[in-house]
Amino acid sequence: MRRVWNFASQGFNSVDTIILFLGANEGTDYDQCVRVAADWDPWLIRFLVGGKNSLQRAKEYLEKYCTSRARNPDLFTQQPSPVVEQLFVLIKSGVLPMVTPQGTRMVMSRFTKELGEDASKMDWGVYFKLSCHMVELFLASEGHPVDAEICVDLEHYSVSLSNSFVANLSMFKQLIEVTQGSVPLHYKVVHLLNAPAIIKTVIAMVRPFLKDKLGERIIVHENNESFEKCVHKACLPSDYGGQSGKTLAQMCDDWHLIIHSNMPWFNARQKRLAADETKRVGGKPRQDDFGVEGSFRKLTVD
Repeated sequence: MRRVWNFASQGFNSVDTIILFLGANEGTDYDQCVRVAADWDPWLIRFLVGGKNSLQRAKEYLEKYCTSRARNPDLFTQQPSPVVEQLFVLIKSGVLPMVTPQGTRMVMSRFTKELGEDASKMDWGVYFKLSCHMVELFLASEGHPVDAEICVDLEHYSVSLSNSFVANLSMFKQLIEVTQGSVPLHYKVVHLLNAPAIIKTVIAMVRPFLKDKLGERIIVHENNESFEKCVHKACLPSDYGGQSGKTLAQMCDDWHLIIHSNMPWFNARQKRLAADETKRVGGKPRQDDFGVEGSFRKLTVD
């Protein structure tokens, strides 16, 4: 950590400039650079790679990440509970093991028939927390690329304005703030499978919270055939015609076990990585991270 910040403070903004600073050439000096890089925490390297090898971008990601943890502590902490266990049964969500030829990793979720029959069982607040935990594991695990594709199968879920994530818009906004602005992940596309007609209304409501690029990358599929034309089919679970050897439920059960066993780790990281705003140097944070300065007591909408 100290080594990265020392380089950043001296104005080195790419891996190439760091190599030059170390006095390396194309010979054996590269081995020394590899040994130096091996001492760095792989988690920090993910921020550097996600920042396209710019130390300035990596620093900005880290600052936003730690600041977001301080602003939204509830989003990063979740104790084991019956609600969590029930959600693991109702929603199959996880990271697929195979990387696409484009170098992306697919994150897939599917609502079960049981949840479709009784949407009141859905706890979006807990789901958002578990999604955040999945991002944490994604960043902390070596071997995952920083590019991701999101796939959500809505076949068994009756989407409406009262039972979708729109009903918990405040926490959804917090999740979006973290996942698209505070972590070095690039979302190449969002696939919505077997989506009902009302999904277009839901998308229109949440689009203002999304970055323009991400908003334009949402693709709605009415059936699996349309979806399979847009993805590398071999990377999909076996029940979607893929060659991974496991069904989506089996893959997601593996991820749920990992998330469950790492909950103490998630909570410990919150205490260690949340920013202490009392020690911030240079005045108030930027408006784009914290909204408009000031406050109001009453808002009237015509």
